[in-house]
Amino acid sequence: EHKELEQRLCVFAQSGGDGSECALWLSDEGETKIVHMGSGSGSILTCVLADKAVDFLRLLAIGYDEICWDEDYPYPPNESPNSEVIIKPNVDFQNWVTKSFDVTIPKTALDIVKCPARMDDESSEDPFFNWIAKFD
Repeated sequence: EHKELEQRLCVFAQSGGDGSECALWLSDEGETKIVHMGSGSGSILTCVLADKAVDFLRLLAIGYDEICWDEDYPYPPNESPNSEVIIKPNVDFQNWVTKSFDVTIPKTALDIVKCPARMDDESSEDPFFNWIAKFD
């Protein structure tokens, strides 16, 4: 069980100040996806963030202060009722993403994160949520 986690999951970044993390995950279909693993002490978001690396870059380019808070996903950055700190989007990064990959930057995370799931959800359509639940 522990070996399967090591073979199919590789943490590469912190996604929020609460200790939540982003990881590369090898899906059951053999595709590499970028997933979110909530810390449990703050964010409990546990799902696929992006199916492809370029979509993860697009998600980051939207400009959220932290990407671990799915309650902000329906809103553009700084427009959530939860917004405490106003962060300006990194325009240079946005321009690099759009020009380098010939893509657009969506207004909200829900245009990329298809099925935000949380640790305490009873069930989810999200494949990472269902895979990681086997190890609880």
